[in-house]
Amino acid sequence: MVNKIKVSIVVPVYNVEPFIKHSLDSLIYQTLKEIEILLIDDCSTDASGVICDEYALLDNRIKVIHNTKNIKQGLSRNIGIKKATGEYIGFLDPDDWLDLDFYEKLHNAALQHKTDIAKAEVRLVNTDGSFVNRKDLNNRIAEGIKKGSPLFVLFGWEHWTAIYNRKKIIDNNAIFADIRNGQDDLFLLRSTYYLKTISITSGIYYYYRQHNLSITSIREKPYYDSILEGFALKVDFINTHNMSKADYLFAFNSALWIVKSASAELKKNDNLKYLINDFVKEAIMIIKKHQYDKADLLFSFHNGFLEKENPYEDQEGDFTAKVYNRIINIKKKLSIFFGIKMV
Repeated sequence: MVNKIKVSIVVPVYNVEPFIKHSLDSLIYQTLKEIEILLIDDCSTDASGVICDEYALLDNRIKVIHNTKNIKQGLSRNIGIKKATGEYIGFLDPDDWLDLDFYEKLHNAALQHKTDIAKAEVRLVNTDGSFVNRKDLNNRIAEGIKKGSPLFVLFGWEHWTAIYNRKKIIDNNAIFADIRNGQDDLFLLRSTYYLKTISITSGIYYYYRQHNLSITSIREKPYYDSILEGFALKVDFINTHNMSKADYLFAFNSALWIVKSASAELKKNDNLKYLINDFVKEAIMIIKKHQYDKADLLFSFHNGFLEKENPYEDQEGDFTAKVYNRIINIKKKLSIFFGIKMV
């Protein structure tokens, strides 16, 4: 009799030869034996794909899929979601690793508490090998649930620390976006809108390795382009899904916070400062999709970021631009008259 798969683990693989054996060892020696391991090799140019095949020969729970073209992490994870057969589904990045009882304890928690999601804790692994335990997100989720907040405004990152009800993921098409960075928080917004219950387990860890080869550490134009793509997709999602005004504002501002942080980074980066005007102007166009009063939001966002004094001077034909032009001019005159800075 074939054992029912309890958890499917999806691992997108690309050029991680120095790390992948450690990662795969933490999977094949899991105390939960009824797992399947889906390795999606995204056209690696090092030995990563070969290592995946070698491990598949050693463990029949491993299935290796070799992409015919490089499609990045998000779409590779979607392939794994489509191929998965487990009751729950989890995700592991191939440069990270897990406690050996990680999936057993999460699966037990999900069954015991009858939740759509079960989540563990994360340990950041510094370049010197030291660990930093992070419990802030779990604490935030626990406190928010006590106050009655929905999960989609609480669980916004660390998607790899959890397992998810696979059927609900599939039924609601809660998949990853085709963007370079930020697929994880968009996936969590899409999934936790439908998967509403969570159990949190202390004392088991996902080990998140921090190193300079990580795609999230590379700050170039494609990174900032994907920040805006993710922002637009999040706004489109919350604009088309029913939620209270308070939850809408929280979700919108959480998405906007990432854009603001990216804007601040650009302003400080002498090599990329030339991107700031276009970045902020595009962000403003997305902010205009906000469903509620957005005058102060728009003004506070562009203020201090653009090199031009008037961010709307190229949009004179736009009614919204005319309104904000007037706001800016009035604030300028008040600043001169009172001798203070108006923000």
